[in-house]
Amino acid sequence: MLREIKNVQQIAGEKPRRWFFSHEADLLVWFGEDGMPFAFQLAYGKYREEHAIRWKTGVGFEHYKVDTGVYGRELPLLVADGIFPAGKVIEQFQKLAAEVPSNIVDFICARLREHPEFGDDS
Repeated sequence: MLREIKNVQQIAGEKPRRWFFSHEADLLVWFGEDGMPFAFQLAYGKYREEHAIRWKTGVGFEHYKVDTGVYGRELPLLVADGIFPAGKVIEQFQKLAAEVPSNIVDFICARLREHPEFGDDS
């Protein structure tokens, strides 16, 4: 289950964000001044073939493979990566998101259904 990490460090100059964590996925959501989400990053496939899908108002989607590199590297790198299995990711996300506020789940799922590859992997 995705569970919220409380008291997430906010970054000066960035909009506020919330972080939801599980051993299978991570979700970061950024909120505008109106309290509505305007961007998110969903990491999926953790500890095997980890990828991340990003979406931002006015920008759209970016899809990455998470390159953890060799042992000792402090931060993983995001490397542009091909096909996004939108349907499968939505299905997994919905299973993990029982404790995520429904307005956030609805927002994420609606955006993912807008991805050009949604339906290609069903």
